[in-house]
Amino acid sequence: MDSLSNYAVVLIGHGSRRNTYNEDIERMARSLGVEMKVPVYLSYNEFNSPNWRDLLPKLLEKGITNVIFGLVFLGRGNHVYHDIMGEMGATKIGEWEDVHYSGKRMKVFFTETLGRSPLVKIALKYRLSRAIGTLPGIEDVLMDPEAIEDGSISKILERIDEKDDTKRKIIAKAVFAAGNLEVSKYMYISDDAIQSGIEALASGTSILADVKMVSAGIRWKNVRCLIDDPYVIKSAKEKGVTRASEAIRKGLEEPSIVVVGKRSNSLS
Repeated sequence: MDSLSNYAVVLIGHGSRRNTYNEDIERMARSLGVEMKVPVYLSYNEFNSPNWRDLLPKLLEKGITNVIFGLVFLGRGNHVYHDIMGEMGATKIGEWEDVHYSGKRMKVFFTETLGRSPLVKIALKYRLSRAIGTLPGIEDVLMDPEAIEDGSISKILERIDEKDDTKRKIIAKAVFAAGNLEVSKYMYISDDAIQSGIEALASGTSILADVKMVSAGIRWKNVRCLIDDPYVIKSAKEKGVTRASEAIRKGLEEPSIVVVGKRSNSLS
């Protein structure tokens, strides 16, 4: 049986006598219903049907025991804490919680209200900027790729906690490539790694990449990737391992500088 068969999403909006409000909420519910892997139901706290108080007992009768309540509210006011969560005996937002409702036990999860999302602030800022004519024009967009990289690297360097200047620059490059500053917290460069790499490249040692996407992005004359090598394909199938990891094993039969950029299991 599908592990999500007893799950459901219930969107709860405030409700309004004005149809335009309901149309906006209904459009959102239809879109989520297509994208989510569990049934999505639309409900309201007042004024409109179905009211969540009427919908919930019906879901419990169907065997739904895990309900995710999507709060279509901007802030965390009395409607959220008193009218909805209070009536269910729920006290937590953003965590699963056991409650009893309509004589039955169920697990509930309340999402954060929309105002807690930075995306809502971005959307509002866009609309406000459009109104006063301060949206950036094409002339304000940096197009030169080298200028983009230089500017990004400068900002990254300011936020990397590494005293050695050369190591800082290498870490900054990795952060820039990954687009994630968190990468810097998990990088370690030994004292002799940089000089060893320079000497290895100068002596003609090849670079061994785990997958073709990585090898294609390396600007060096001697780059190898063995993931499509017939021996690697056959050996990986016989051993029951990934081609990426087997390609690295095969490639290391000769001295190489290994670059793993796509498959973490290449290191296995």
